[in-house]
Amino acid sequence: MPACAPEYRLLRSATEHSFAPRVKRCSHQPPFTALRRSFSSTFSLIPEERAVPPENTPPLQRFFQIVTWIPRQFLRPVFFMFNLIAHPAWKQILVVLPTLWIAASLFIFWKCVQCPIGVLKMIGNAISRNTEKPRTVLISGGSTVQALHLARNFHSAGARVIAFEIEGQFALLKYSAAVHRFYTVPRPNPADPLAYARAVKEIVERESAVFYIPVSSTTPAYYDALAKPHLEVLGCQCFVPCARDVVTLDDPLELMRVCRAAGLATPLFWVVTSEEDVRLWYDSGASKEGRHFIASAGARGARDRLRFVMPEEKAQFRFPREISAEKPWVIVREPKGERVVTCTTLKESRAVNNVTCRVDSSKKGLVPQRDEEADAWVQRFISCLSPSRPMTGHVSFRLVREESGANSHANRMVAIGARVGVSLPYLCQGSKRCGHTATVGKLLNTVLDTREALFAYWDPLPYCAYYQSRSPDERRPPPPEPCKTPPNVPL
Repeated sequence: MPACAPEYRLLRSATEHSFAPRVKRCSHQPPFTALRRSFSSTFSLIPEERAVPPENTPPLQRFFQIVTWIPRQFLRPVFFMFNLIAHPAWKQILVVLPTLWIAASLFIFWKCVQCPIGVLKMIGNAISRNTEKPRTVLISGGSTVQALHLARNFHSAGARVIAFEIEGQFALLKYSAAVHRFYTVPRPNPADPLAYARAVKEIVERESAVFYIPVSSTTPAYYDALAKPHLEVLGCQCFVPCARDVVTLDDPLELMRVCRAAGLATPLFWVVTSEEDVRLWYDSGASKEGRHFIASAGARGARDRLRFVMPEEKAQFRFPREISAEKPWVIVREPKGERVVTCTTLKESRAVNNVTCRVDSSKKGLVPQRDEEADAWVQRFISCLSPSRPMTGHVSFRLVREESGANSHANRMVAIGARVGVSLPYLCQGSKRCGHTATVGKLLNTVLDTREALFAYWDPLPYCAYYQSRSPDERRPPPPEPCKTPPNVPL
Protein backbone atom coordinates (compact mmCIF):
# COMPACT_ATOMS: atom_id res chain seq x y z
CA MET A 1 0.00 0.00 0.00
CA PRO A 2 1.51 3.38 -0.94
CA ALA A 3 2.40 5.84 1.77
CA CYS A 4 -0.28 8.26 0.65
CA ALA A 5 -3.10 5.72 0.62
CA PRO A 6 -6.14 6.56 2.75
CA GLU A 7 -6.46 4.92 6.17
CA TYR A 8 -9.60 3.21 7.40
CA ARG A 9 -10.41 2.59 11.05
CA LEU A 10 -13.25 0.44 12.36
CA LEU A 11 -14.72 1.91 15.54
CA ARG A 12 -16.70 -0.33 17.86
CA SER A 13 -19.29 2.33 18.79
CA ALA A 14 -20.32 5.80 17.90
CA THR A 15 -18.90 7.13 21.18
CA GLU A 16 -15.39 5.83 20.62
CA HIS A 17 -12.71 7.91 18.93
CA SER A 18 -9.87 6.65 16.82
CA PHE A 19 -6.45 7.13 18.32
CA ALA A 20 -3.66 7.10 15.83
CA PRO A 21 -0.58 9.19 15.31
CA ARG A 22 -1.06 12.01 12.91
CA VAL A 23 0.41 11.21 9.54
CA LYS A 24 1.36 13.80 7.07
CA ARG A 25 -0.91 13.41 4.07
CA CYS A 26 -0.27 14.23 0.48
CA SER A 27 -2.20 16.98 -1.19
CA HIS A 28 -4.13 14.53 -3.41
CA GLN A 29 -5.09 12.20 -0.51
CA PRO A 30 -8.85 12.08 0.30
CA PRO A 31 -9.97 13.09 3.81
CA PHE A 32 -9.78 10.51 6.61
CA THR A 33 -12.71 8.09 6.71
CA ALA A 34 -13.79 6.06 9.74
CA LEU A 35 -16.16 3.10 9.35
CA ARG A 36 -18.53 2.83 12.30
CA ARG A 37 -20.55 -0.23 13.12
CA SER A 38 -24.25 0.42 13.58
CA PHE A 39 -25.69 -1.92 16.19
CA SER A 40 -29.20 -0.83 15.33
CA SER A 41 -28.87 -1.96 11.72
CA THR A 42 -27.54 -5.36 12.77
CA PHE A 43 -29.73 -6.40 15.66
CA SER A 44 -32.93 -4.45 15.24
CA LEU A 45 -34.52 -7.23 13.18
CA ILE A 46 -33.90 -9.91 15.85
CA PRO A 47 -36.41 -10.13 18.71
CA GLU A 48 -34.95 -9.09 21.98
CA GLU A 49 -35.72 -12.36 23.76
CA ARG A 50 -33.86 -14.36 21.04
CA ALA A 51 -30.93 -12.05 20.57
CA VAL A 52 -28.71 -13.67 23.21
CA PRO A 53 -28.98 -17.41 24.00
CA PRO A 54 -28.75 -18.47 27.63
CA GLU A 55 -25.22 -19.15 28.77
CA ASN A 56 -26.10 -21.78 31.39
CA THR A 57 -27.54 -25.15 30.37
CA PRO A 58 -30.97 -25.88 31.86
CA PRO A 59 -30.91 -28.50 34.63
CA LEU A 60 -33.22 -30.87 32.76
CA GLN A 61 -31.06 -30.84 29.65
CA ARG A 62 -27.92 -31.39 31.72
CA PHE A 63 -29.56 -34.31 33.54
CA PHE A 64 -30.55 -35.85 30.14
CA GLN A 65 -26.97 -35.56 28.86
CA ILE A 66 -25.60 -37.33 31.96
CA VAL A 67 -28.12 -40.17 31.72
CA THR A 68 -27.56 -40.78 27.97
CA TRP A 69 -23.76 -40.44 28.07
CA ILE A 70 -23.04 -44.19 28.09
CA PRO A 71 -25.51 -45.08 25.24
CA ARG A 72 -24.12 -42.23 23.17
CA GLN A 73 -20.61 -43.59 23.57
CA PHE A 74 -21.72 -46.99 22.23
CA LEU A 75 -23.61 -45.39 19.31
CA ARG A 76 -20.74 -43.11 18.34
CA PRO A 77 -19.23 -45.62 15.81
CA VAL A 78 -22.66 -46.02 14.23
CA PHE A 79 -23.02 -42.26 13.83
CA PHE A 80 -19.48 -42.08 12.43
CA MET A 81 -20.22 -44.70 9.77
CA PHE A 82 -23.51 -43.01 8.92
CA ASN A 83 -21.78 -39.64 8.45
CA LEU A 84 -19.09 -41.32 6.34
CA ILE A 85 -21.64 -42.97 4.04
CA ALA A 86 -23.71 -39.79 3.81
CA HIS A 87 -20.71 -37.67 2.83
CA PRO A 88 -21.37 -35.40 -0.20
CA ALA A 89 -18.46 -37.00 -2.09
CA TRP A 90 -20.31 -40.33 -2.25
CA LYS A 91 -23.40 -38.59 -3.58
CA GLN A 92 -21.32 -37.00 -6.33
CA ILE A 93 -19.83 -40.35 -7.32
CA LEU A 94 -23.28 -41.93 -7.50
CA VAL A 95 -24.53 -39.10 -9.69
CA VAL A 96 -21.52 -38.70 -12.00
CA LEU A 97 -20.66 -42.35 -12.60
CA PRO A 98 -23.91 -44.34 -12.62
CA THR A 99 -22.82 -46.38 -15.61
CA LEU A 100 -19.70 -47.60 -13.86
CA TRP A 101 -21.68 -48.75 -10.81
CA ILE A 102 -24.29 -50.56 -12.88
CA ALA A 103 -21.69 -52.21 -15.08
CA ALA A 104 -19.59 -53.28 -12.11
CA SER A 105 -22.65 -54.78 -10.41
CA LEU A 106 -23.58 -56.69 -13.56
CA PHE A 107 -20.00 -57.90 -13.97
CA ILE A 108 -19.82 -59.14 -10.36
CA PHE A 109 -23.19 -60.81 -10.70
CA TRP A 110 -22.12 -62.51 -13.93
CA LYS A 111 -18.88 -63.74 -12.35
CA CYS A 112 -20.82 -65.15 -9.39
CA VAL A 113 -23.20 -66.95 -11.73
CA GLN A 114 -20.47 -68.04 -14.12
CA CYS A 115 -18.63 -70.06 -11.49
CA PRO A 116 -21.48 -72.50 -10.64
CA ILE A 117 -22.40 -72.69 -14.34
CA GLY A 118 -18.81 -73.68 -15.11
CA VAL A 119 -18.89 -76.36 -12.40
CA LEU A 120 -22.14 -77.78 -13.77
CA LYS A 121 -20.69 -77.73 -17.26
CA MET A 122 -17.62 -79.67 -16.09
CA ILE A 123 -19.84 -82.23 -14.39
CA GLY A 124 -21.92 -82.55 -17.56
CA ASN A 125 -18.82 -83.06 -19.67
CA ALA A 126 -17.53 -85.70 -17.24
CA ILE A 127 -20.83 -87.57 -17.34
CA SER A 128 -21.03 -87.45 -21.12
CA ARG A 129 -17.33 -88.33 -21.38
CA ASN A 130 -16.74 -85.46 -23.77
CA THR A 131 -13.02 -84.78 -23.69
CA GLU A 132 -12.98 -82.41 -26.68
CA LYS A 133 -11.38 -79.08 -25.81
CA PRO A 134 -12.76 -75.79 -27.17
CA ARG A 135 -11.03 -74.53 -30.26
CA THR A 136 -8.89 -71.43 -29.95
CA VAL A 137 -9.56 -68.48 -32.25
CA LEU A 138 -7.06 -65.65 -32.72
CA ILE A 139 -8.43 -62.19 -33.64
CA SER A 140 -6.48 -59.07 -34.57
CA GLY A 141 -7.55 -55.42 -34.33
CA GLY A 142 -8.19 -55.55 -30.59
CA SER A 143 -9.05 -51.83 -30.44
CA THR A 144 -12.06 -51.92 -32.78
CA VAL A 145 -15.77 -52.43 -32.16
CA GLN A 146 -16.13 -55.04 -34.91
CA ALA A 147 -13.35 -57.13 -33.34
CA LEU A 148 -15.21 -57.02 -30.01
CA HIS A 149 -18.43 -58.16 -31.71
CA LEU A 150 -16.51 -60.93 -33.47
CA ALA A 151 -14.95 -62.10 -30.20
CA ARG A 152 -18.33 -62.19 -28.44
CA ASN A 153 -19.86 -64.22 -31.27
CA PHE A 154 -17.10 -66.83 -31.15
CA HIS A 155 -17.23 -66.93 -27.35
CA SER A 156 -20.99 -67.53 -27.48
CA ALA A 157 -20.35 -70.37 -29.91
CA GLY A 158 -18.07 -72.04 -27.34
CA ALA A 159 -14.66 -71.05 -28.71
CA ARG A 160 -11.66 -69.86 -26.72
CA VAL A 161 -10.83 -66.36 -27.99
CA ILE A 162 -7.36 -64.79 -28.05
CA ALA A 163 -6.91 -61.22 -29.29
CA PHE A 164 -4.02 -58.88 -29.99
CA GLU A 165 -3.38 -55.34 -31.16
CA ILE A 166 -0.37 -53.37 -32.29
CA GLU A 167 1.48 -51.20 -29.80
CA GLY A 168 0.08 -47.74 -29.21
CA GLN A 169 -3.59 -48.61 -29.84
CA PHE A 170 -6.31 -48.71 -27.19
CA ALA A 171 -6.66 -52.27 -25.85
CA LEU A 172 -10.46 -52.51 -25.98
CA LEU A 173 -10.68 -56.32 -26.05
CA LYS A 174 -8.43 -56.55 -23.00
CA TYR A 175 -11.47 -55.67 -20.85
CA SER A 176 -13.85 -58.17 -22.47
CA ALA A 177 -14.99 -61.29 -20.65
CA ALA A 178 -15.21 -63.01 -24.04
CA VAL A 179 -11.42 -62.79 -24.52
CA HIS A 180 -9.31 -65.33 -22.67
CA ARG A 181 -5.98 -63.56 -23.22
CA PHE A 182 -4.80 -60.34 -24.86
CA TYR A 183 -1.42 -59.55 -26.49
CA THR A 184 0.33 -56.57 -28.07
CA VAL A 185 2.64 -56.89 -31.07
CA PRO A 186 5.08 -54.43 -32.68
CA ARG A 187 3.77 -52.17 -35.41
CA PRO A 188 4.45 -53.57 -38.91
CA ASN A 189 7.59 -52.12 -40.44
CA PRO A 190 8.06 -52.04 -44.24
CA ALA A 191 11.82 -52.43 -43.69
CA ASP A 192 11.20 -55.78 -41.95
CA PRO A 193 7.74 -57.00 -43.01
CA LEU A 194 8.25 -60.48 -41.53
CA ALA A 195 8.74 -59.15 -37.98
CA TYR A 196 4.96 -58.84 -37.66
CA ALA A 197 4.54 -62.38 -39.00
CA ARG A 198 6.98 -63.73 -36.42
CA ALA A 199 5.11 -62.02 -33.58
CA VAL A 200 1.76 -63.48 -34.70
CA LYS A 201 3.37 -66.90 -35.17
CA GLU A 202 4.67 -66.81 -31.60
CA ILE A 203 1.14 -66.15 -30.30
CA VAL A 204 -0.27 -69.02 -32.37
CA GLU A 205 2.39 -71.40 -31.03
CA ARG A 206 1.86 -70.32 -27.42
CA GLU A 207 -1.96 -70.50 -27.50
CA SER A 208 -2.33 -73.40 -30.00
CA ALA A 209 -4.75 -71.36 -32.13
CA VAL A 210 -6.52 -73.23 -34.92
CA PHE A 211 -8.18 -70.21 -36.56
CA TYR A 212 -6.86 -66.73 -37.27
CA ILE A 213 -9.31 -63.98 -38.32
CA PRO A 214 -7.61 -60.64 -39.08
CA VAL A 215 -9.81 -57.57 -38.75
CA SER A 216 -7.21 -55.53 -40.67
CA SER A 217 -8.42 -52.12 -39.52
CA THR A 218 -5.33 -50.82 -37.74
CA THR A 219 -2.90 -52.86 -39.86
CA PRO A 220 -3.12 -53.60 -43.61
CA ALA A 221 -4.13 -57.12 -44.59
CA TYR A 222 -0.93 -57.31 -46.65
CA TYR A 223 1.09 -58.15 -43.53
CA ASP A 224 -1.47 -60.76 -42.44
CA ALA A 225 -1.20 -62.33 -45.88
CA LEU A 226 2.58 -62.56 -45.46
CA ALA A 227 2.05 -64.31 -42.12
CA LYS A 228 -0.45 -66.78 -43.57
CA PRO A 229 2.09 -69.37 -44.90
CA HIS A 230 3.95 -69.39 -41.58
CA LEU A 231 0.74 -69.96 -39.62
CA GLU A 232 -0.62 -72.66 -41.90
CA VAL A 233 2.52 -74.71 -41.27
CA LEU A 234 1.48 -74.77 -37.59
CA GLY A 235 -2.01 -76.00 -38.50
CA CYS A 236 -3.71 -72.61 -38.07
CA GLN A 237 -6.29 -71.77 -40.73
CA CYS A 238 -6.15 -68.11 -41.76
CA PHE A 239 -9.25 -66.28 -42.97
CA VAL A 240 -7.33 -63.98 -45.30
CA PRO A 241 -6.40 -64.34 -49.00
CA CYS A 242 -2.82 -64.78 -50.10
CA ALA A 243 -0.61 -61.75 -50.67
CA ARG A 244 -1.27 -61.61 -54.43
CA ASP A 245 -5.04 -61.64 -53.97
CA VAL A 246 -4.84 -59.04 -51.18
CA VAL A 247 -3.04 -56.70 -53.58
CA THR A 248 -5.81 -57.27 -56.14
CA LEU A 249 -8.47 -56.18 -53.64
CA ASP A 250 -6.62 -53.42 -51.77
CA ASP A 251 -5.01 -51.81 -54.84
CA PRO A 252 -7.39 -49.22 -56.38
CA LEU A 253 -5.98 -49.76 -59.89
CA GLU A 254 -6.59 -53.51 -59.69
CA LEU A 255 -10.10 -52.80 -58.43
CA MET A 256 -10.79 -50.66 -61.51
CA ARG A 257 -9.34 -53.31 -63.81
CA VAL A 258 -11.51 -56.10 -62.40
CA CYS A 259 -14.60 -53.88 -62.56
CA ARG A 260 -14.01 -53.12 -66.22
CA ALA A 261 -13.38 -56.79 -66.99
CA ALA A 262 -16.69 -57.64 -65.30
CA GLY A 263 -18.57 -54.90 -67.17
CA LEU A 264 -19.13 -52.86 -64.01
CA ALA A 265 -19.11 -49.07 -63.95
CA THR A 266 -16.01 -47.30 -62.64
CA PRO A 267 -15.46 -43.68 -61.57
CA LEU A 268 -13.22 -41.32 -63.49
CA PHE A 269 -9.60 -41.79 -62.44
CA TRP A 270 -6.14 -40.62 -63.50
CA VAL A 271 -2.84 -42.41 -62.86
CA VAL A 272 -0.01 -40.03 -61.90
CA THR A 273 3.65 -41.00 -61.72
CA SER A 274 5.23 -37.56 -61.18
CA GLU A 275 4.43 -34.13 -59.84
CA GLU A 276 4.29 -32.90 -63.42
CA ASP A 277 1.32 -35.22 -64.02
CA VAL A 278 -0.44 -33.64 -61.05
CA ARG A 279 0.19 -30.12 -62.40
CA LEU A 280 -1.15 -31.12 -65.81
CA TRP A 281 -4.23 -32.57 -64.12
CA TYR A 282 -4.86 -29.27 -62.35
CA ASP A 283 -4.29 -27.31 -65.58
CA SER A 284 -6.95 -29.40 -67.33
CA GLY A 285 -9.57 -28.05 -64.93
CA ALA A 286 -10.69 -31.48 -63.73
CA SER A 287 -10.25 -30.49 -60.08
CA LYS A 288 -13.18 -28.05 -60.30
CA GLU A 289 -15.66 -30.63 -61.58
CA GLY A 290 -16.17 -32.55 -58.33
CA ARG A 291 -14.55 -33.93 -55.21
CA HIS A 292 -11.38 -35.96 -55.72
CA PHE A 293 -8.97 -38.01 -53.62
CA ILE A 294 -5.57 -39.47 -54.39
CA ALA A 295 -4.70 -43.00 -53.24
CA SER A 296 -1.53 -45.04 -53.29
CA ALA A 297 -1.49 -47.68 -56.02
CA GLY A 298 0.33 -50.90 -56.81
CA ALA A 299 1.69 -53.42 -54.34
CA ARG A 300 3.01 -50.57 -52.19
CA GLY A 301 -0.45 -49.05 -52.18
CA ALA A 302 -1.93 -52.25 -50.78
CA ARG A 303 0.75 -52.23 -48.10
CA ASP A 304 0.41 -48.55 -47.09
CA ARG A 305 -3.32 -47.92 -47.77
CA LEU A 306 -2.89 -44.14 -47.93
CA ARG A 307 -5.52 -41.73 -49.18
CA PHE A 308 -5.53 -37.92 -49.32
CA VAL A 309 -8.19 -35.40 -50.26
CA MET A 310 -7.24 -33.30 -53.27
CA PRO A 311 -7.62 -29.53 -52.83
CA GLU A 312 -9.51 -27.69 -55.53
CA GLU A 313 -6.75 -25.14 -56.23
CA LYS A 314 -3.29 -26.12 -57.45
CA ALA A 315 -1.63 -23.55 -55.17
CA GLN A 316 -3.01 -25.39 -52.13
CA PHE A 317 -1.55 -28.76 -53.16
CA ARG A 318 1.39 -29.70 -50.93
CA PHE A 319 1.90 -33.44 -51.13
CA PRO A 320 3.92 -35.05 -48.31
CA ARG A 321 4.67 -38.27 -50.24
CA GLU A 322 6.85 -39.31 -53.16
CA ILE A 323 5.23 -39.59 -56.61
CA SER A 324 7.28 -41.60 -59.11
CA ALA A 325 7.04 -44.50 -61.53
CA GLU A 326 8.07 -46.87 -58.72
CA LYS A 327 5.47 -45.30 -56.40
CA PRO A 328 2.46 -44.42 -58.55
CA TRP A 329 -0.75 -42.81 -57.30
CA VAL A 330 -4.26 -42.66 -58.70
CA ILE A 331 -6.62 -39.67 -58.56
CA VAL A 332 -10.28 -40.71 -58.29
CA ARG A 333 -13.36 -38.54 -58.72
CA GLU A 334 -16.00 -39.42 -56.15
CA PRO A 335 -19.39 -39.92 -57.82
CA LYS A 336 -22.40 -38.09 -56.42
CA GLY A 337 -25.04 -40.26 -54.88
CA GLU A 338 -25.86 -42.56 -51.99
CA ARG A 339 -22.86 -44.22 -50.37
CA VAL A 340 -22.96 -47.87 -49.39
CA VAL A 341 -20.53 -49.96 -47.32
CA THR A 342 -20.58 -53.76 -47.33
CA CYS A 343 -19.09 -56.55 -45.26
CA THR A 344 -18.80 -59.62 -47.46
CA THR A 345 -17.89 -63.07 -46.20
CA LEU A 346 -15.96 -65.19 -48.71
CA LYS A 347 -15.66 -68.96 -48.55
CA GLU A 348 -13.71 -70.78 -51.22
CA SER A 349 -13.98 -67.71 -53.50
CA ARG A 350 -17.76 -67.56 -53.10
CA ALA A 351 -19.69 -64.74 -51.46
CA VAL A 352 -21.69 -66.69 -48.88
CA ASN A 353 -22.95 -63.61 -47.02
CA ASN A 354 -23.15 -59.88 -47.63
CA VAL A 355 -24.29 -57.19 -45.19
CA THR A 356 -24.99 -53.74 -46.62
CA CYS A 357 -25.20 -50.41 -44.79
CA ARG A 358 -26.01 -46.96 -46.12
CA VAL A 359 -23.80 -44.10 -44.96
CA ASP A 360 -25.98 -41.44 -43.30
CA SER A 361 -24.00 -38.20 -43.59
CA SER A 362 -26.50 -36.18 -41.51
CA LYS A 363 -26.38 -38.51 -38.49
CA LYS A 364 -22.78 -39.60 -39.18
CA GLY A 365 -23.50 -43.31 -38.92
CA LEU A 366 -24.39 -46.49 -40.79
CA VAL A 367 -27.96 -47.54 -41.55
CA PRO A 368 -28.40 -51.29 -42.25
CA GLN A 369 -30.54 -52.06 -45.28
CA ARG A 370 -31.36 -54.86 -47.68
CA ASP A 371 -29.87 -53.90 -51.03
CA GLU A 372 -30.36 -56.43 -53.80
CA GLU A 373 -28.48 -54.21 -56.25
CA ALA A 374 -25.40 -54.18 -54.00
CA ASP A 375 -25.66 -57.96 -53.49
CA ALA A 376 -25.77 -58.50 -57.25
CA TRP A 377 -22.77 -56.20 -57.71
CA VAL A 378 -20.73 -58.14 -55.14
CA GLN A 379 -21.64 -61.50 -56.68
CA ARG A 380 -20.67 -60.30 -60.15
CA PHE A 381 -17.38 -58.82 -58.97
CA ILE A 382 -16.35 -61.93 -57.03
CA SER A 383 -17.24 -64.22 -59.95
CA CYS A 384 -14.86 -62.28 -62.23
CA LEU A 385 -11.88 -62.55 -59.90
CA SER A 386 -9.10 -64.94 -60.83
CA PRO A 387 -7.48 -65.72 -57.47
CA SER A 388 -4.29 -67.71 -57.28
CA ARG A 389 -5.85 -69.70 -54.43
CA PRO A 390 -9.47 -70.03 -53.21
CA MET A 391 -10.18 -66.99 -51.06
CA THR A 392 -11.68 -67.31 -47.57
CA GLY A 393 -12.18 -64.32 -45.32
CA HIS A 394 -13.86 -60.92 -45.19
CA VAL A 395 -13.73 -58.02 -47.60
CA SER A 396 -15.44 -54.63 -47.52
CA PHE A 397 -16.52 -52.65 -50.61
CA ARG A 398 -17.24 -48.92 -50.69
CA LEU A 399 -19.89 -48.31 -53.34
CA VAL A 400 -21.79 -45.28 -54.58
CA ARG A 401 -25.25 -45.44 -56.09
CA GLU A 402 -25.05 -42.71 -58.71
CA GLU A 403 -27.80 -40.16 -58.97
CA SER A 404 -30.03 -40.77 -61.98
CA GLY A 405 -29.34 -38.49 -64.91
CA ALA A 406 -29.11 -38.30 -68.65
CA ASN A 407 -25.67 -39.93 -68.76
CA SER A 408 -26.32 -42.56 -66.09
CA HIS A 409 -25.40 -46.17 -66.85
CA ALA A 410 -27.73 -49.13 -66.56
CA ASN A 411 -25.62 -50.37 -63.64
CA ARG A 412 -25.68 -47.47 -61.18
CA MET A 413 -23.41 -49.01 -58.55
CA VAL A 414 -19.85 -47.64 -58.72
CA ALA A 415 -16.96 -48.93 -56.61
CA ILE A 416 -14.56 -46.36 -55.14
CA GLY A 417 -12.59 -48.69 -52.86
CA ALA A 418 -12.19 -52.11 -51.27
CA ARG A 419 -10.54 -53.34 -48.10
CA VAL A 420 -9.68 -56.86 -46.97
CA GLY A 421 -10.83 -57.42 -43.40
CA VAL A 422 -13.87 -57.16 -41.13
CA SER A 423 -15.66 -53.79 -41.38
CA LEU A 424 -18.29 -52.10 -39.23
CA PRO A 425 -21.35 -53.54 -41.05
CA TYR A 426 -20.40 -56.84 -39.39
CA LEU A 427 -22.15 -55.47 -36.28
CA CYS A 428 -25.46 -56.28 -37.99
CA GLN A 429 -24.69 -60.01 -37.85
CA GLY A 430 -25.86 -62.26 -35.05
CA SER A 431 -24.02 -64.85 -33.00
CA LYS A 432 -25.22 -67.92 -34.86
CA ARG A 433 -22.45 -69.85 -36.57
CA CYS A 434 -19.86 -67.57 -35.06
CA GLY A 435 -21.44 -64.49 -36.58
CA HIS A 436 -21.47 -65.56 -40.23
CA THR A 437 -25.25 -65.49 -40.53
CA ALA A 438 -26.85 -62.12 -41.14
CA THR A 439 -29.70 -60.91 -38.94
CA VAL A 440 -30.23 -57.50 -40.43
CA GLY A 441 -34.02 -57.55 -40.15
CA LYS A 442 -34.29 -56.10 -36.65
CA LEU A 443 -31.78 -53.34 -37.44
CA LEU A 444 -33.21 -52.12 -40.74
CA ASN A 445 -33.44 -48.32 -41.16
CA THR A 446 -31.87 -47.67 -37.74
CA VAL A 447 -28.54 -45.94 -37.32
CA LEU A 448 -25.94 -48.26 -35.81
CA ASP A 449 -25.27 -47.07 -32.28
CA THR A 450 -21.74 -47.65 -31.01
CA ARG A 451 -23.00 -47.69 -27.42
CA GLU A 452 -25.44 -50.51 -28.18
CA ALA A 453 -22.71 -52.44 -30.00
CA LEU A 454 -20.29 -52.07 -27.09
CA PHE A 455 -22.66 -52.87 -24.24
CA ALA A 456 -23.63 -56.41 -23.26
CA TYR A 457 -25.15 -57.35 -19.91
CA TRP A 458 -22.68 -60.21 -19.47
CA ASP A 459 -19.70 -58.19 -20.77
CA PRO A 460 -20.06 -54.57 -19.57
CA LEU A 461 -16.43 -53.59 -18.99
CA PRO A 462 -15.55 -52.75 -22.64
CA TYR A 463 -18.39 -50.23 -22.60
CA CYS A 464 -17.05 -48.58 -19.44
CA ALA A 465 -13.42 -48.69 -20.56
CA TYR A 466 -14.20 -47.22 -23.98
CA TYR A 467 -16.26 -44.27 -22.73
CA GLN A 468 -14.64 -43.55 -19.37
CA SER A 469 -11.09 -43.42 -20.75
CA ARG A 470 -11.86 -40.93 -23.53
CA SER A 471 -12.73 -37.26 -23.59
CA PRO A 472 -16.14 -36.24 -24.99
CA ASP A 473 -14.56 -35.28 -28.33
CA GLU A 474 -13.02 -38.74 -28.67
CA ARG A 475 -16.27 -40.59 -27.96
CA ARG A 476 -17.64 -40.08 -31.44
CA PRO A 477 -18.36 -43.24 -33.47
CA PRO A 478 -15.51 -44.33 -35.76
CA PRO A 479 -15.80 -43.66 -39.52
CA PRO A 480 -17.87 -46.11 -41.58
CA GLU A 481 -14.83 -47.70 -43.22
CA PRO A 482 -11.66 -47.57 -41.10
CA CYS A 483 -8.89 -46.11 -43.23
CA LYS A 484 -5.66 -44.60 -41.95
CA THR A 485 -5.75 -41.31 -43.86
CA PRO A 486 -3.08 -38.78 -42.85
CA PRO A 487 -4.04 -35.11 -43.30
CA ASN A 488 -3.00 -33.31 -46.47
CA VAL A 489 -0.82 -30.62 -44.91
CA PRO A 490 1.90 -28.46 -46.50
CA LEU A 491 5.45 -29.66 -46.19
